[in-house]
Amino acid sequence: MRAITHALLPASWSPPGPVLELGCGAGVFATELASRWPATQVVGLDRTGLALAHAQEQSGTARWLQADLHALPFLRKHFSTVIALDALDQRAVEIAVALAEIGRVLMTGGLLLLRVSAYRWLTGQHDIAFNTGRRFGKGELLEIVRAAGFSPLRTTFANTLMTAPIVALRLLQRWGLAPFSETVYGDSLANRLICRTLMREAAWLHSYDLPFGISLYLLALWPGAGTRRSNETQWT
Repeated sequence: MRAITHALLPASWSPPGPVLELGCGAGVFATELASRWPATQVVGLDRTGLALAHAQEQSGTARWLQADLHALPFLRKHFSTVIALDALDQRAVEIAVALAEIGRVLMTGGLLLLRVSAYRWLTGQHDIAFNTGRRFGKGELLEIVRAAGFSPLRTTFANTLMTAPIVALRLLQRWGLAPFSETVYGDSLANRLICRTLMREAAWLHSYDLPFGISLYLLALWPGAGTRRSNETQWT
C-alpha cells in the first residue's frame, strides 16, 4: 500500500515546503517520504504515544509529534503537502473539522492525498479491530472534500485485485461462517501474495485509475480560500 501511495503522488511534484503525514503510526511511510525528498522537512503526527515510540526508532530525518488532527499545532499555510492514510475514517474523527484544519495549515496550491476505507456495506469486525469508524463511497467523499474548499484532482480505488476474496472473507465473518482471527492477518504466504498483487496495482496506478476496490484514494489541491479555525502555535 505504501508503493501505491507513492504512485499516486505526482512524479514531478517537488514540495516547496514541509510535508505532514497525519496518523503516521510507526513512521515507516514518513521515513520513506523523507528519503524521497531529502531537502524537505517531513513531519509525522499521531495521537498515539505508543505508535510514535516506534516511529522514533526509524532512521532518517523525519520529525515526530503527538497531537490531535482536529487541532493541528501549526501556523497557517505551513505545509506544502498533507498526507492522511486511513486517518480521516477513524472512529471519533470529525472529517469536516479535520479537513478544515488541513486547509488551514496548507499553503495556497498545496496538495492533500488521503486514503479511506471504501463501501459502507462492508462494515464489520475488521473495522472494529482496526478502529475504522466510517467507510465512504466515491461520490460521498468528493462531496465532503469539495465542501471543505478543496479541488479534487484525482480519485481512484485501490486494493482492487483482492476485492473478491476480501469481500467474501468479510461477509463470511459477518455471518459467523469464518473465524475472525489474528492468524488471518499474520499468515506469511498470504501476505507475500497480497504484496505482489498490490505492487502490480502500484505499477498500474502510475498512469491509470481503478474503478473499484477496498480502499479509496483522493488527491486534491488547496486553492487557499480562507480558513475556518485558528489554532496557531509556531513549529520550530
